Amino acid sequence: MYERSTPVPETAQWPGMRRFLGLFPSRPASVREARDWLRQRLGLARTPAPPTHDALLILSEITTNALLHAPEREHGRAFVVSVFTYRNSLRISVRTTRARSGIPCLEVVCADPEAEHGRGLFLVDALASSWGVERTHSGPAVYFTLEWHDLAPSRTGTAIPRPRSAHHDVLGR
Repeated sequence: MYERSTPVPETAQWPGMRRFLGLFPSRPASVREARDWLRQRLGLARTPAPPTHDALLILSEITTNALLHAPEREHGRAFVVSVFTYRNSLRISVRTTRARSGIPCLEVVCADPEAEHGRGLFLVDALASSWGVERTHSGPAVYFTLEWHDLAPSRTGTAIPRPRSAHHDVLGR
């Protein structure tokens, strides 16, 4: 795995911004390695636990899809995880290092209750503040964002999280 971390000076436009970049080989074990790597980076950025857990789950889904849907002849390649953290949000993208890859068509569908696969994008859609596919100079990337509010002190003096988004309120989080 290759990693690059860039400290960014805090500005009024980008308060508390940090950037992390990780390169992982295209193999099934790399999904866990990328998740462990992200957990450590979000800890460094002091991201609260609820969005950290959501980000880890979403990253697992997106990296698994990237590996499962890569053409057989391209399994020797790698994928890149790009992380931008801010004071109350984060943005993560995953792209493969395929030589010529088209823009993937991602669609949220209802999976059959008996199906073993097909729920990943449903989870991404339910948890992420936004997500989609973007063109980059290195090829297409699947990205997601998460947003949250600062922790507010309760009447008892302990911190309680404020609701982060409508998605999480609907899901009872």
